[in-house]
Amino acid sequence: MNVISRLLHSMVFAVVVIGGLVVVAAALAFVFVGWLGIALVGLMGLYVSTRIDLNDGNAVADFDYGASSVRMLALQIEQQRLAGDHDRAQNAHDRRMRKTLIYLMNTVWLAMMALGFVMFTTHQL
Repeated sequence: MNVISRLLHSMVFAVVVIGGLVVVAAALAFVFVGWLGIALVGLMGLYVSTRIDLNDGNAVADFDYGASSVRMLALQIEQQRLAGDHDRAQNAHDRRMRKTLIYLMNTVWLAMMALGFVMFTTHQL
């Protein structure tokens, strides 16, 4: 397994762990701030998982690093172009797994956000 594949697997694991921690944080937030806190935690989680989905395993150019981020993007594109059939199939499988996991997390965050806002407006307004 190459370095990029290991990094992607660790990122997916990190998303799952962070998602679990946010659910625990949402339960604690409900105790302290009520339904609006649940809605805001859902909104923040949806923002983070959507950013991960938009990047989709590709390097993200950062203007703070200048030319080094351009070289990083160029190297990644070159590796994708030169990859063999097995590597392309593995990358496609990894991408499908990431998309499935992120779709699941987006659904959880969206439900949490909707539930929080609806219950907040029902009970507070």
